[in-house]
Amino acid sequence: MTDPVPAAYVVGTAGHIDHGKSTLVKALTGIDPDRLEEEKRRGMTIDLGFAYFDLPSGRHVGIVDVPGHQRFLKNMLAGVHGIDAVLFVIAADEGPMPQTREHLAIVDLLGVERGVIVLTKTDLVEPEWVQLVSDEIRGLVRPTRLRDKPLVPVSSTTGLGLEELKHALDAELAGTTPRPDTGRPRLPVDRSFAMAGFGTVVTGTLIGGALRLNDELVVLPKVRRVRVRGLQQHNRDVVEARPGNRTAANLVGVDRREVGRGDVLAPPGQLKPTRRVDVQVTVLEGPQPIRHRERLLLYHGTAEVPVETILLDADALEPGTVGWAQLYAQTPVVAVAGDHFILRRPAPPATVAGGVIVDVSPRRHRRHDPQVLADLGRRQTQDPVAALVSELAKHPHGLRREDLLRTIGADRDLVDRLTREAGAVELGAFVMSGDAYRRLVDRVSHALAEYHAAHPLRPGMSREELKSRTGTPAALYAEALARMGADGIVLERGAEVSLPGHAPQLGQEEAARVAAAQRELAAAGFAPPPLSDLVKRHGLTPEQVQYLVTTGEVVRVADDTVFGREAYAQALATIQTHLRTHQRITVAEARDLLQSSRKYVLPLLEWLDAQKITRRVGDDRILRT
Repeated sequence: MTDPVPAAYVVGTAGHIDHGKSTLVKALTGIDPDRLEEEKRRGMTIDLGFAYFDLPSGRHVGIVDVPGHQRFLKNMLAGVHGIDAVLFVIAADEGPMPQTREHLAIVDLLGVERGVIVLTKTDLVEPEWVQLVSDEIRGLVRPTRLRDKPLVPVSSTTGLGLEELKHALDAELAGTTPRPDTGRPRLPVDRSFAMAGFGTVVTGTLIGGALRLNDELVVLPKVRRVRVRGLQQHNRDVVEARPGNRTAANLVGVDRREVGRGDVLAPPGQLKPTRRVDVQVTVLEGPQPIRHRERLLLYHGTAEVPVETILLDADALEPGTVGWAQLYAQTPVVAVAGDHFILRRPAPPATVAGGVIVDVSPRRHRRHDPQVLADLGRRQTQDPVAALVSELAKHPHGLRREDLLRTIGADRDLVDRLTREAGAVELGAFVMSGDAYRRLVDRVSHALAEYHAAHPLRPGMSREELKSRTGTPAALYAEALARMGADGIVLERGAEVSLPGHAPQLGQEEAARVAAAQRELAAAGFAPPPLSDLVKRHGLTPEQVQYLVTTGEVVRVADDTVFGREAYAQALATIQTHLRTHQRITVAEARDLLQSSRKYVLPLLEWLDAQKITRRVGDDRILRT
């Protein structure tokens, strides 16, 4: 397994059908992104294609090639989420076409700031025509984020301009900040397939944080638990996948038919599927407004979901305007505040709007409510999640929720929502950053692993010793341990704590001595030798004796009296059978039944009393009901 690849970038194509997007990708990378037999037969991109290459600077680039046909726009929308830059492709022999304009609007609504405009097929036209089309394109992109981006004429057939294009893209990406690692990884799935010998593999653009081998994840919104068996980025095996990269994950615990495009992989508990999101909507120029309660299609990440559009500040949003809405989804969506989205009309199909999600767990709102609108405005202009993450970073042992309320100036409900959105962990009255909690988990796991190695026969470490070794504040410790127990990180057995996979185990020499002692006890039956004699004869240590007791191989009924497991079970069954028939038993009767002596029978009966199997009444014992 190799080390993680350096920071990489994801670039998407966009543009009208037959304008040469796939041919351009193949010319740049040597990889044909059209992988489907039908695509090759029809000469038309139908679904997403993927390729990768290195720019002159050494930057790694993963390319997502999208279909240009209007019928496959949903596939295009799944591909352009999470891209760092766009190769906006327009053919010189045709110029801007309908999907050119729609793709341009989509890229702009998704907030893509970086890109290169690529004028393809220049070998088919005269230079004067190239200039005319270039001027037309400049006018088309002037109202968008691509207005000042380089325009590079190329021919994928002759190779003209390809080197200039690589350098132009390199320069664009040089000004792009690599995707941050906020500790909240999510992988919106755009492809799922089965690979012989490996099982289910999913791909997508990783955002928000890193994934590692053997991470436990959930498939959302289905909440299906899986484990990461393998990771690839830039066509290389990695032990850690970094955000901002095209990523392939080999999953254990799910069939390929149970996970697909539109699903999201994330750590358990970090993201919660929701049916309602508050959004700021930007309506495209066009003939029709968006009306209150209009049913549209939401495109978010790689998902397509029908939604009802509940307008909060108007009865209709006119073309070219911006407004507030709450989207009510037909099926749950997995979103984070700050995500971009697209809205389309299903019939006739058309992209009508896009925007930004500002709240992923809102209540139902009263429309035209000034307080609601003011709160949405504050959310849009501020970054409360970043404020909460920053504050928690100052407190490695967490912060009381009440203190957090005062520090960031928010109410309890808002802090609870921000806590979930920031990937923080709630521990009783405390809130701890996700990173701090993971560091605490690492300390606990390391301390327990060391303890198990030093004391292999002990079932676990005492709770108090573990608290001391990990330096965990007393006020936080119980809640943190309970959370780790619920997450399957540790196992609590009374006052002791262990790693889930730990089981006391004897060495070869120890096992021989213990086996000899067990054979002696088994032969003695209901008249066992004193424990002190047994220990001396076989050289047993206190830990080995405790191991026998813990595993149930012997039953210690008094300080110096132990019975072998089978002898104890037989004695118990004999006494219980007698009591069910005769209701009472004395020490003498028990002695005769077991053909033993008072020396062994009396501590046995007292043990049964202590275990609440029997109860003493005068000189008799009776069964407890």
